[in-house]
Amino acid sequence: MDTKARAQLTDAVYQYSTLTAADQIAGTAEVIKSGRLGSIAGHTVREFEDQVAAHVGRAGAVATASATAALELLLHCLPLREPLERVIVGEVGWITVPTAVARTCRIPVIAPVSADLTPHWEQIEPLLDERTTAVVLAHLRGRPAPDTQRIAAELSRRGITLIEDCAQAWGATVDGLPVGRHGQAALFSTQTYKLIATGEGGVIAADDDDLLTTLRAVGGDTRVALPEGNHGRGNTRMSEITAASALPQLAYLGRLRELLHPLQAALIDRLSLAPPVHGVLPVTDGTQTNLGAEASNGSLVGVWLTTGGQAKRVADRLFQLGVRHWWPGPGDPHLAENWDNASGNGGHVDMTRYLDIQIPVLDQSRHPAFVDLIYSALTGDGSTGGCA
Repeated sequence: MDTKARAQLTDAVYQYSTLTAADQIAGTAEVIKSGRLGSIAGHTVREFEDQVAAHVGRAGAVATASATAALELLLHCLPLREPLERVIVGEVGWITVPTAVARTCRIPVIAPVSADLTPHWEQIEPLLDERTTAVVLAHLRGRPAPDTQRIAAELSRRGITLIEDCAQAWGATVDGLPVGRHGQAALFSTQTYKLIATGEGGVIAADDDDLLTTLRAVGGDTRVALPEGNHGRGNTRMSEITAASALPQLAYLGRLRELLHPLQAALIDRLSLAPPVHGVLPVTDGTQTNLGAEASNGSLVGVWLTTGGQAKRVADRLFQLGVRHWWPGPGDPHLAENWDNASGNGGHVDMTRYLDIQIPVLDQSRHPAFVDLIYSALTGDGSTGGCA
C-alpha cells in the first residue's frame, strides 16, 4: 500500500522554495559576483526590506539573521517601563519566544489558547496587571489569530504594546489584509519550513521611524548613529545572499497561495466527514471571521481527533506515507509545558489531540488521490482510496 501511495506523491512539492529556484540562483549569483555579501555594502537586503514593508502595509522593515534575533532585537529596543515587566505569550508557539522575552529582562507569562491555537481577548484580559507592558500574538500554522482586531484595540486603549508574531503566517490575512499591520511591530521568519524559506532569516515590520532607526543601529548598521540610552550595537543583520534568495519567493507568494488553496479546500471538505475528526481548521462555511480558508495561506489543514493516542497513530501513518505533517506530542518545543522560563496557566487545550497536514503543490489531476490518501490515513481503514 505504501509503495503505491508514495508513487502518487512523487511530484508533490512540499519545499515551496524550490518553485523559484532558478530566480533565486540568478539573484544569489549576482550578489556573489558583485562581492558585496554584507548588507552594509550591498542593496539587496534593503530591497527585500522595502518589499516586505510594501507587502505588509508598514512604513518600513529591518531584516535580521533569524526571527528569534528579530524578536530579541525588537525587545531590546523597546524601553523597559517597569521593573520585571511582564510580556504575555500564547501557550503554543516556538520555544525561543519566551526565551527572547526572558533574555531582555522581562517575565514571559503564558496565556491559554482556544481550539484555533491562539489566545483570544477573553484569555488575555485576566492576565493583565500594572506590570504587563506587551503581548506577543502569534498567527500559527498558516492561519491568522482570529481575534487580532479586538486584541489590538483593547491593548491600545490600555497603552500595552502588541507585537505580531507572523513567523508561520506569510500570506495569511486579517479582514482581507496581510497579517502584520496591527500593533507596534510584526515579525516574520524565512526559516527552512516557512512559505518564504532561506534556511534562516527574519524581518521586523513597523511604522515608527524612530523605532526603525534604532533597530538598524542596535542591530549592527554602523552607518546609523546609536540613539541615547541604548544597549550598544550587536549584529543581527541579514546577509545579501539570504535576501537574494527571499526576494523571488516574496514575489511568488500570491501565486503560491493560488496553487495551494484548491487542494486545501478539497481536503477540508473531505476530512470534515471523517468519523474520528471533531473539528477542522481552517473552516469553509464562512461563519467564523478570520478562521476561513480564504484567510489562511493555504499551506495546512488542521484536525482535532478524539484522543492523543489516535492522533499519534495517524501521525505514524502519515510519516510512513511520506506526508509532511505536525503532531505536537510529548516534549514538543512548540508547547509551553516544555518551556522552562515562563509562568502562567496554559494547558486548557489537549494539544496531543491536534494534528495538521501540509498541503503540497501538486498537479490538479492528483488532488483526488491525495485527498483519498489522507482520508484513509485518518480513518485507519487500511485502503488508499484513489491511490490504489
